[in-house]
Amino acid sequence: MTMNNIVLCDFDGTISLKDVTDTLIEHFGEVGCEALEEAWESGKIGSLECMAGQVALLRADQAMLDACLETIEIDESFIPFLEIMRRRHIPVAIVSDGLDYAIRYILQKHGITDVPIIANHLIYEGDSHWRLEFPYATSFCKKQSGNCKCHQADRLYEQYSQILYVGDGTSDFCVSHVIDFVYAKGKLIHYCHKHGIPHQAIMNFADIVTHLDGK
Repeated sequence: MTMNNIVLCDFDGTISLKDVTDTLIEHFGEVGCEALEEAWESGKIGSLECMAGQVALLRADQAMLDACLETIEIDESFIPFLEIMRRRHIPVAIVSDGLDYAIRYILQKHGITDVPIIANHLIYEGDSHWRLEFPYATSFCKKQSGNCKCHQADRLYEQYSQILYVGDGTSDFCVSHVIDFVYAKGKLIHYCHKHGIPHQAIMNFADIVTHLDGK
């Protein structure tokens, strides 16, 4: 690998051990969150509409939300993975259709402050109400995502010659077709296998280092 490579990582279920948004909804979501989830899963709405609606239905003040985020752990091999990538001068960035504030909070809890985060923007409006903004949404996203990962990959190819992608779920399906190689967890393993996408199944970030060293 050369300095023209970048590792792009999903967050929920890839770096974190469970989905952050789902966890917040379980704790603080009002009636209507489940119906939005079902509409998204059936393809009736995109993730942008789903998440905007669900976040608007969260009822928690800042301290309550932070206390919930404190319970979310990350893959313990992610920190040494970052250190190895730094030594090899390979940049790592997070691209997520999740919540920027939550991602930043969880990473800072583990002393990680220098990884770029491309995600939807969570805003506390006071009185236990929240709002989600979508600075990375595009009108041409086929999945109507809040953060079009394919667009982020296209943008990064202007700077890097190769993108290695790490992901686990549905929000990673589209982008897996447009990058060079996928390190897959969860349902993304089956998806890559089914569609003939070059990939390596992994359990954690240590497996990525093992695979890279074996090339």
